[in-house]
Amino acid sequence: MAPHGHRLLYLDSYTVADAKAGAPSSDAIGYGITASGAVRDGLRAMGFDLRCLPVDPVRRGRADEQRVSWLLSNYRFVLDALVKDPPDAIFSFHIFAAFPVEIRRMALDLGLNVPIVGYTHGSHWDPTDSYRFERYPGMELLDLANLHVLDRVLLVSEHMRLTLRSNIGALNESLARQVDAKAVVVGLPLDVERIDACRTDQRSEQTTVVFNHAPVSGKNPDLFVRVMARVLPRFDVAVLFTRNFAPGQVGAEAVAELARQFPDQVLLGRDMALDDYYRALWDADLQVSTASHETLGYSTLEAMHTGNCCILPRLGSYPEICQDHPDVLYELGEKALEERLRYFLDHPERRRVVASQLQQMAAAYRPQAVVTKIAAALIDVLPR
Repeated sequence: MAPHGHRLLYLDSYTVADAKAGAPSSDAIGYGITASGAVRDGLRAMGFDLRCLPVDPVRRGRADEQRVSWLLSNYRFVLDALVKDPPDAIFSFHIFAAFPVEIRRMALDLGLNVPIVGYTHGSHWDPTDSYRFERYPGMELLDLANLHVLDRVLLVSEHMRLTLRSNIGALNESLARQVDAKAVVVGLPLDVERIDACRTDQRSEQTTVVFNHAPVSGKNPDLFVRVMARVLPRFDVAVLFTRNFAPGQVGAEAVAELARQFPDQVLLGRDMALDDYYRALWDADLQVSTASHETLGYSTLEAMHTGNCCILPRLGSYPEICQDHPDVLYELGEKALEERLRYFLDHPERRRVVASQLQQMAAAYRPQAVVTKIAAALIDVLPR
């Protein structure tokens, strides 16, 4: 029996089983699969009756066409559920997939008052979120409307809460207060069961630095490559790029040139399958971020859980997830990053100590800890 007998219409984000089938976003091949799965499993374990899109539509045509077709099927799924057997609440894992404004309009047209709870994993109201502005220009007010119609806004970090409060407030203070009053910081769960199942005791003798970020401007891959071009000749170290840097994408030319110059030290994952990715993280030693935008740092949390020593810019949510660790954080720039890299490469014992400390911090994002907060937010808006 679900808590108070409640039924939940659960809306996933768009995912792809084969990362190499198109040019997928991070949520499509990563946390949209792993974190969402952990949320679903956790809510079911707590007794919620989840209803999910039963059939994935046949995917034909281009990758972008497939995604739009999938989104349209979600709206039909919601409409059918509202007409035939209205749920007690609707949960959206990613509110920039099926828009809550459209779902709210459906419910109002049908004379229904169904609570809607959803995650925002980024926003036009974060000026550092360059991907949003590049991919979806001019949609700031729609983004705000999606936040405004939710009964609870789930956030992945305190940093995100402060960012929304400040930037929405610059437009309209009353709206900012309304959104903030509905906001709950819950984090995002790591799929620790799957990650741990991929653990192996076989470790490479060569120290490995991993760059597990998307080829987008907000992650600054060119900066990372410039630093590694100076580090690789001086250290017996390998660097792994887990994502694919296809021609024309941000950082693609720089990554390709680095691989050409150091063919024995540069490993190109080209959008690794999830289990291969997790095995590679267990085998790695250092994870580096050069991001100028970070709402949470999910790939960093995965690296922390798998025992990596992380080197992170002092911005966004990074100080939050590493608890302001003085050895981990650096001021974004080539000189400071190179200094941190050299330090940890020269001091492997300290590197292992810091990695162990970060691994303990990542425990705050285990499914039980996060899903308990999500469940509380749901119960708070569900009918009594």
